[in-house]
Amino acid sequence: MKQIADVWNEIAKKRPKTKEEWLGICLKIVPLFIAIAELFYDSLLALLFLLPFMMLFFLQEERKLETRRTELLTMHFKEMLLSMVAALKAGYSVENAFRESYRDISFRFGENDVMARELQKILRQTKNGIPVEKLLHAFAQKTDVDAIRDFADIFAIAKRSGGDMGKIMGRTISIITRQMEVKEEIRLLVAAKRYEQQIMNVVPLGILLYIRMTNPGYFDGLYHNVSGIAIMTVVLIIYALAYVLSEKILEIA
Repeated sequence: MKQIADVWNEIAKKRPKTKEEWLGICLKIVPLFIAIAELFYDSLLALLFLLPFMMLFFLQEERKLETRRTELLTMHFKEMLLSMVAALKAGYSVENAFRESYRDISFRFGENDVMARELQKILRQTKNGIPVEKLLHAFAQKTDVDAIRDFADIFAIAKRSGGDMGKIMGRTISIITRQMEVKEEIRLLVAAKRYEQQIMNVVPLGILLYIRMTNPGYFDGLYHNVSGIAIMTVVLIIYALAYVLSEKILEIA
């Protein structure tokens, strides 16, 4: 029970940010576990037994959602860096390059985009005398994105060294964007395998459903008795372990 409580506390701390995200995850989890309860135990009362697994699955889906948010932020951050490179090459100062990149990002992705909002916050606070490097470090800590953290560290070092900021930032941005492009290529290569994994995840349920529809009563010996419930529980655990293993294998990008 303590482990379940710990999982629930983690879910509560890292819950989805909007009602739409809550609804999307619930619409995915609830029908899935209703199908599992019916196919494996022929009873909706099994949902009480499956409740801890539903909570764990919710946490897993929330992590996936957070990963997608991070990937989107990383892509927009890369576009911001490319915009900064163009501005620096055009002769803008670093501060004005930030301003130009904000205009570009807000025009392309809208003013409500996360990257656009963060750039707007940085520009607003620099007017109040807060150093850009401090704001970048705060942004890196909040997002926990490696590329943003690297950029913030190098920006702070370059600012303290007093060198040619335009040249240093231009070279730094080029290196960081190349690294990000390599990661994007890896994600694209893994995308096809991830799609295959999603199909394989539902195949066992599809097989059970097919047999139950075409051969009514075929699984009756496994329902509503101790030995049958034990066998189906073992099968379900193996199914869950296979799902977890496939998720771990594809955690590359």
